[in-house]
Amino acid sequence: MKSQISTDLNPDISRPKVGIVGGLGRMGRWFAKFFQGAGLPVLISDLQTELRPEDLARQCQIIIMSLPMEVFPKEVAKLGPMIPENSFMTDICSLKQSQVSCMLEYARCEVVGTHPLFGPAEDSLKGKRVALCPGRGKRWFTWWEELLRKHGAVTSVVSPEEHDRTMAWTQALNHFILLCLGKAMDDHGIDPKQIMALATPSFEQQMEIVARLYHQDPELYATIQMSNPYTQSVLETFSQHGENLRKIVKERDRAAFIKLFEEVQNLGHAVLLLKNFM
Repeated sequence: MKSQISTDLNPDISRPKVGIVGGLGRMGRWFAKFFQGAGLPVLISDLQTELRPEDLARQCQIIIMSLPMEVFPKEVAKLGPMIPENSFMTDICSLKQSQVSCMLEYARCEVVGTHPLFGPAEDSLKGKRVALCPGRGKRWFTWWEELLRKHGAVTSVVSPEEHDRTMAWTQALNHFILLCLGKAMDDHGIDPKQIMALATPSFEQQMEIVARLYHQDPELYATIQMSNPYTQSVLETFSQHGENLRKIVKERDRAAFIKLFEEVQNLGHAVLLLKNFM
């Protein structure tokens, strides 16, 4: 990252030292590079490093928890009490309700839940979405949001609960659809070369998204599916509408199909209007 934007956004917290717990993971490395590009000193703790998380708690004003969600509660419970009250703790997990609650329970410092809505393949924050879930305190929250925005991020401030409700649609259901599509094609022995030769532009885009799963972590995707408390409700709603549409097609109920299609068109129109104003 080439950006060298000043981080002196507050005279009381200029040039803080950043500690990344789990900093050798893909997103941990990404944020280490980001902070270094912003001119901030960075320390990393991971299973293979000499520095331990408690070293970061003693030496750093900012603690970034870049950990798998399965080990997150245990590590926060151990590290949180060691972080001074005037420091800042945030995470970059894909879910927020239990994560923010956990940080608030075990740490006395300022807390914000952070969800970068992109992967480690991106080369900068420019134009990327980042969700911020306030937990405790305003000083570090303001510093953090301004830093992200100055580097081009598009931030959205939401409660942890609303974040997870939305993620049940944008992540859990989205992944569910992709996995069902890929598995159905695989079980039917579809020839990838043949289907891509005859793919419409929209289907080609879908297949490109399915192809991206090759680079993803199945453990993370399993956690996203199974740890979000709102996933089951969303999947049940989706399945009901899927079964209803299957029935409409089976019975060749043209009027019902057109009615459903027009209802979805109305949603599509609303999305287009929204994108035109973004």
